[in-house]
Amino acid sequence: MSKYNLFKIKKYKKFVVISFSENNIKADDIYYDLNLLVDDINFDDSIWAVAFDFSNGLNIQNASDNKFILSLTELVMNIKKPTFCAINGQIINRAFEFILPMDYRICSRTSTFVMNQILDPNIQFDGATQLLPRIIGLNKAKEMIMLGVDMNSEDAFNFGLVNLVTSEDKLMNIIVEKLLKIVSFSPLAMQYTKEAINFGNETPTVEGMKMENDLSSILLSSKDRIQAINSFKNKKSKKDFKGK
Repeated sequence: MSKYNLFKIKKYKKFVVISFSENNIKADDIYYDLNLLVDDINFDDSIWAVAFDFSNGLNIQNASDNKFILSLTELVMNIKKPTFCAINGQIINRAFEFILPMDYRICSRTSTFVMNQILDPNIQFDGATQLLPRIIGLNKAKEMIMLGVDMNSEDAFNFGLVNLVTSEDKLMNIIVEKLLKIVSFSPLAMQYTKEAINFGNETPTVEGMKMENDLSSILLSSKDRIQAINSFKNKKSKKDFKGK
């Protein structure tokens, strides 16, 4: 995956860590490379999870002409595998929207989150009005979006925007630690779990339960399940999941 000019990609066993080649970048410049990257991640069986490294900060600028809007958030939502991100500094507007679909977010103690496009005046157009209320609650999301109120790292943790707050120097070590844990599980089970949770969050409970049952039924015939059963029966046997 060295064909990307805008991304720096560090490959580990079973997961990748992605950072942007610069911290201040235009949304349109990201879109086409990100589109290719998402496809590569989804179709590469050797990648079980992905992390985005924003430990040096991130600013995504809107295009000067917003008549044709390219959604970065939708591309991130299309990643089938678990997504993590490490956040540092001020995350504002498009960069804020970019991190919302990710599955696990940690930030530094000095991080702040800002959604103030309404002051321009613009409406948020890449998912904030839909995703943020589901994460931090309706009232707090309205306060941030409609009044442009900032959120510090402590409040981000208390309202569920981030999973963990730590010091800047520990961000990536913790992310790698979490990734090593998640790739020790069956990648197929993890992808289906993510799919079931996301589907259920957007549909009535009964429909979500049907999806959960269907995906569980598929897993019953997977080689990974057989591997897990054999490992359980023979406690000395090491799990060696293949994602099949």
